[in-house]
Amino acid sequence: MVKAIKVVTSREEYDEILSSQEKVVVQWSAVWCSHCKAIAPKLAQYDEDYAGITFIKVDIDDLPDVSEEAGLRAMPTIHFFHNRQKVDELVGADNTALLQQIKDLAGASS
Repeated sequence: MVKAIKVVTSREEYDEILSSQEKVVVQWSAVWCSHCKAIAPKLAQYDEDYAGITFIKVDIDDLPDVSEEAGLRAMPTIHFFHNRQKVDELVGADNTALLQQIKDLAGASS
């Protein structure tokens, strides 16, 4: 069984995760986004496969201020953070690109 990615429900929680974890993947999504739903099982699997990376999900409609600050242009958007700095971004549900960016983040040194 694939575990669910942590859903972040407050700015404080979002800020805490980004400031306390070395490597973070943020899935920006919305309940109305079919492509977000399509890529979600892959992200959940990678969450299990890559223990050194924290995976979180933020619903843009639940945290509009945080989403606006993130500068999103389309759904889904996935941000990759290393040591609190955004190092990459994926717009869309391209699993091949997603896996490569996760592998790149996993291999990034402190």
